Amino acid sequence: MKNITKTDGGYTITIDGQDMSVPNDPGNRHFQMVQDAIAGGATVIVPTVPTDADLLATERAGMVVSRFQAKAALMAAGHLPAVETVIAAADAITKLAWAEAVEMRRTSPMIAGLAGAVGLSDTDLDDLFRAAALIEA
Repeated sequence: MKNITKTDGGYTITIDGQDMSVPNDPGNRHFQMVQDAIAGGATVIVPTVPTDADLLATERAGMVVSRFQAKAALMAAGHLPAVETVIAAADAITKLAWAEAVEMRRTSPMIAGLAGAVGLSDTDLDDLFRAAALIEA
């Protein structure tokens, strides 16, 4: 018996190269075999369900928009003048990134700094990136 994986209704296992679903039923002979294997030290894989925070972090990692899309979304939301004021007072690298970057990433430290400087929450920033992704030139 190999690959014992816990499921909501029992286990999935591999016996002689064949995958099987085993119900949580003490009267089932395969269930008893699984219990004996576990008692003998077999490893049981218990899959984890991603949390909402995990899913949000994964979504944020994939949020990438063009410079145009970012600026257009900021303009539509009324935030572009405030961001440009912050950029005007920023360090040379931030100014260069704002002017020359081909894309803007949601997880970028520059984006986080700009958002904080103009009072945008994480939720506001997520919403702006979602809106920006829908904008086409």
